[in-house]
Amino acid sequence: MSRGGSIPRGNSSLSSTLIKESESQAKFCQSRVALVEKNYGNLCETLGSITRKAARQRDKGDLLAKQLQEYANSENISHCTKAGLTLCAQNMSAIQDYREAEIKRLEAKVVHPLSGYGDICKKKKKEISTELGNIKKEQKTLQQLEKVRTKSPGDQHQIAETELKKANVDSEMGGKALEEQMVVFEKQRLGDLKNSLADFINIEMIFHARALEYYARCFENIVMIDEERDLQEFKRKLQASKGMHADFGQTLGGLSGGSSTMGSDTLGTGSSYTYTYGDTSTATASASDARRVRISNTSMMYGEDEDDDEDDEYDDDDDYSVPRRTGMR
Repeated sequence: MSRGGSIPRGNSSLSSTLIKESESQAKFCQSRVALVEKNYGNLCETLGSITRKAARQRDKGDLLAKQLQEYANSENISHCTKAGLTLCAQNMSAIQDYREAEIKRLEAKVVHPLSGYGDICKKKKKEISTELGNIKKEQKTLQQLEKVRTKSPGDQHQIAETELKKANVDSEMGGKALEEQMVVFEKQRLGDLKNSLADFINIEMIFHARALEYYARCFENIVMIDEERDLQEFKRKLQASKGMHADFGQTLGGLSGGSSTMGSDTLGTGSSYTYTYGDTSTATASASDARRVRISNTSMMYGEDEDDDEDDEYDDDDDYSVPRRTGMR
């Protein structure tokens, strides 16, 4: 906003022009700061919401991993399912660890730098308002000088001229300082915007790349579950439960009749319980081939059905602070 020196004596037209130029420049700076304040505020709010939603997803992912592990621990018949759920729970938990790292990086490298522009813009607007006040003061002094020149020649004219020069110097110094500050402000905000958005994209790419790797493992853990094998095991347990009831009746009969064969009967029927998943000798090559076919067919699931449900409730609470990790680990 420099006007290149003091206003020449008697050249009121030039003085008025320079004042208008300074005022126009100050208003330009004012509108620029207002634009930055609005848009950076919107970006900060949205990126903060994304970070909070990631924190909620982390907590739900931890809950899912915990429930899968609890289910696996309680499963005593479907051994193949038990093994698949255990591995899936471990990989699902690992995804939430990467999501936790994502959240911390978003807070530190994306949200925090942009959130500071609320105070920065307020301070800058105050500086611009001060400069506009100096310009108005200079303009008022110039008007008073014009009146003095017309009505009161002599000492009064000299006093008014001196006051105008003083106002001109104050305004010029403020204008130069504001120019320099606006250049620094613009440079800083451009760098912060570029770095924050670049960090956001980089953080998301890293997380999703790692998450995809572990989701692929989860998918493999699940599709490798041999449901036919588990079903056969369940059928054997189901049939054995009938034999167990019959043995219990025979045992009661032996007690009432004084039979000495109770122990042998019980042991004979209990032989079915010695068969476990690890001891199975009936698995054949055809079963393995069938499992591969199922995996091949199931692998077509990607991209077929999309969940279009909107998660409206997450965006209502703008004051929601990012919850800390409360997962299964």
